[in-house]
Amino acid sequence: MSDTAQLLETYQPHLKYDQQEMYFADAAEMFVRSPGMRLRRAGDATDFKVAGAGLDLAFLSSDPYPGTQFRWAEWDTLGCPDRNYASRAATLHMDPNIANVVYGHVVEDSDRVTWLQYWYCYFYNDYNLIGRIIRAGLHEGDWEMVQLRLGGPDRTPDLAVYAQHRHAEPRAWSRVEKVAGTQRPVVYVARGSHAAYFAAGRHWTGVWFDHADGRRASPDRQRLVEVVSGDATRRWIRWLGHWGDTRSAGAPQDDDSPRSPGVHRQWLDPLALLDAPPAAAPAVEDRPPAPAAPRIAVARTGETARLTWDATGEAPRALTITINSPDERRPPQTRNVEVDGTRGEVELPTVEPGKAYDIRVSEVSREGLASPAARADLARG
Repeated sequence: MSDTAQLLETYQPHLKYDQQEMYFADAAEMFVRSPGMRLRRAGDATDFKVAGAGLDLAFLSSDPYPGTQFRWAEWDTLGCPDRNYASRAATLHMDPNIANVVYGHVVEDSDRVTWLQYWYCYFYNDYNLIGRIIRAGLHEGDWEMVQLRLGGPDRTPDLAVYAQHRHAEPRAWSRVEKVAGTQRPVVYVARGSHAAYFAAGRHWTGVWFDHADGRRASPDRQRLVEVVSGDATRRWIRWLGHWGDTRSAGAPQDDDSPRSPGVHRQWLDPLALLDAPPAAAPAVEDRPPAPAAPRIAVARTGETARLTWDATGEAPRALTITINSPDERRPPQTRNVEVDGTRGEVELPTVEPGKAYDIRVSEVSREGLASPAARADLARG
């Protein structure tokens, strides 16, 4: 193992997912391997390459594209033709060659100080997983990152910087939570948006709130893939196009599908991330309070199950329901169900006899605020 790989492994962050998350940090290959995934050239509505017929990361690593005269362009896009993000992401995450990957990069800043960067790829950015039920903050693809400065004695960390949407939050290494018995920082991943936070809780984004409770059973590590400058096999990390073909509709919380890590300023200039300070949070007294968690119970009804819910305050607009089974390789699935009144029942048709489930439910207020999640367990039938 190289010295840089050893450093990346020693300080590799531990991601703690929210209990209602359904998209996880996986290998970039998911954008070129899932059936029908396509590459389109800027300004061309036809498929240039498709998965299974020449589209792979090696194809994205050559400029011009192999066997053609076409150069990379900013609005070349990778896209999902059927928009069935939840199902595709779940299937991809069950592939051990795809699931749980982080891309590590070591770079020096202008002061010759070394930084460790950790880049995470997600299939979809779904801000509706917090239950707000909006048409913004939804885009194919998501690249997120954290970085650590080795400015301490003997090249030990002295500063961590966590990316959060258009902002970033720095924190002295001495104040960063670590995995017990290690020097690995803990990262609380926001539900749906995947922004990185130093602590669990509800966080202001500058537009609305992120939720990152850290209560999902999360893998101890992602498989670390080191990306070394000049490695031709991973030149795709600097491909100029977009990982997804979503265009922003112009709302404050909207974004285009993301571009490659190597296109971002901080890839070569880690100090650039410090130019984007954290979003200023409203004063505590000005923040709208979150609703309380609902009271829930779940019981089997033949081939399905029924969720009974009871709001503890005003009538919610919807429920955000996450269904997970320890007996399945399939990752948890989250959906919003619009409801009326302060109590009711929801059928859960996806549960199977003979399997145990844990059900997490949060309320969505009329203002679009999410409550903490309540949990109910369903024993094997």
